[in-house]
Amino acid sequence: MRPSILIALLYLPLFGYAQFKESDYHCKRDSVISQTAYGSIYISRDHNCDIYSWLFPNPKAWSNEYSIQSNFPDLARFYWPKGSIGSISRYWNKLYSFHGQYYVYGPSDWMANRPIYISDSFLMEIASDFSYFKILKTELINATELLLTIDLHGDQATIRIRKLAFPIGAALWEYTTKDRSWSELMVSEDYVRNYDLINNDCVDQKCFQEFQFDVIDLSRLKLMD
Repeated sequence: MRPSILIALLYLPLFGYAQFKESDYHCKRDSVISQTAYGSIYISRDHNCDIYSWLFPNPKAWSNEYSIQSNFPDLARFYWPKGSIGSISRYWNKLYSFHGQYYVYGPSDWMANRPIYISDSFLMEIASDFSYFKILKTELINATELLLTIDLHGDQATIRIRKLAFPIGAALWEYTTKDRSWSELMVSEDYVRNYDLINNDCVDQKCFQEFQFDVIDLSRLKLMD
């Protein structure tokens, strides 16, 4: 009897994998990083997958869905900026590094995915629980560099945005507050489909944790001239 119990226990994980079913919205799984009975983390090279559009929701449609114009009069015209920021894109999302390559990310919890839209007066985080920050000053340093001064919860902060020659379509966002500074690698809306996607799919539920990417190696980035 004991050997039979042992064999059954050994087969339980395999049975769990057999029960796994991906979400209907998934991209093609070209390379699986990890898989459990409830989901998988995988690399997709299917750049036409719907998830890419989720990384950059249409701002006008988002505004209409959440009644931004009626509920937030100050933000009513954020989608129609009139000021110039040169050739620098107004719409950005994060770009990540994993094993020396750059990826965009489909998180388990989409509340954590907050693409950023630069309007004339506000810096908007496009999400269902969105945030916005008053732009106090906009300085176009040159064609490839923008400096924003924003009101960050009552304190002034600066964001230095520098376009990169590599990775293509990316920019280095350098944040500075009175207490600390940090950098993020971002990709513009126009170039997001140049990059493969790492998706964290737990089949219509939140995973236990989000995928942990590598620290960005700033020495590999190449600034535009």
